[in-house]
Amino acid sequence: MPISEDSLGASIGGHLPIEDAEEIATQDDRAHVESSLDLEKLMAGLSPNMRQAIQYVKLDGLSISEAAARTGMSESNVKVSVHRGLRALALQISRERHDHED
Repeated sequence: MPISEDSLGASIGGHLPIEDAEEIATQDDRAHVESSLDLEKLMAGLSPNMRQAIQYVKLDGLSISEAAARTGMSESNVKVSVHRGLRALALQISRERHDHED
């Protein structure tokens, strides 16, 4: 089946009716809010040091030294907090998936 120029253009970034664009933007906003709420819920289960270290290093993009300066923790403690926090988040996600499968 040949691909028309119109369908090809729409699928690779061509023109999109404004009505469709608004609906897509609304869906994207809703997904962003939902994922932010999920992340907040997951992060709430971490210790304050882990939460702060992950926020600064992984979410805000600060360097380890910048995060250490902001938190008052040593660079080593920031690294450990990020590592342990990410491991704890992965475990939480794994448990939630397992609970939903049952």
